[in-house]
Amino acid sequence: MMSHDSLIDIFSRELLASGALTFGEYRLRSGRISPYYIDLRILISKPRLLSIAVEMISRLIDDLPLRPTKLCGIPMTGALIVSAIAVSKNIPGIYIRKEPMIYKDLLRKISGDSSIDPGCVDSLSRILGGVRSKTHGISRLVDGVIDDGDKILLVDDVITTGDTKIEAIEILEEEAKRRGKRIEILGVAVLIDREEGGEDAMIKRGISLYRAVGIRSIINSLEKQGLIDKSIQEAVE
Repeated sequence: MMSHDSLIDIFSRELLASGALTFGEYRLRSGRISPYYIDLRILISKPRLLSIAVEMISRLIDDLPLRPTKLCGIPMTGALIVSAIAVSKNIPGIYIRKEPMIYKDLLRKISGDSSIDPGCVDSLSRILGGVRSKTHGISRLVDGVIDDGDKILLVDDVITTGDTKIEAIEILEEEAKRRGKRIEILGVAVLIDREEGGEDAMIKRGISLYRAVGIRSIINSLEKQGLIDKSIQEAVE
């Protein structure tokens, strides 16, 4: 079997060659400027890159102290990765719907805005809750079968601050409770850790984070292979 370092070298090259990793000046959702951008939504169009990603996450799963009975994809790329792993590893998958993630994110941002009256936030929360429950005419936050006693590992492509992972866990737990099912969250597995505080945020919430590779390792690999300049490596660092 290919060594972990060799797999990272191949993965790093494919990220760059496919355009999933680019360098420049990019404004992130937080408003901060980043010298690089990762877009793994193109995985569906890059079978070789997807197969490498699946291999890396699969190795994480094999090393877990407990084998998950279900994998839960965080929309949208996480759901794609879970679908591919479900076939290759014979582990059933489920995925969180995009709509409740959007509502959670919107409410989080509004709640953090001190200029908005708290009463308005409560009213909007009730409205969005009603809309969410009618999504596609089905009162469901998660698609797929949740069985009683499931041990669930959530899967996503990238982690930055950890906010969306925590939101996803809350949605999954809410849906399991609505269905009357007991579940155990084994943690969150991500393909790439941007190493910007996401792991610390997860630890504070008592959530285990499993990462296939950190951005530093990717950048160091690309520089070692002569695919990027030292200046880019220093900018990312």
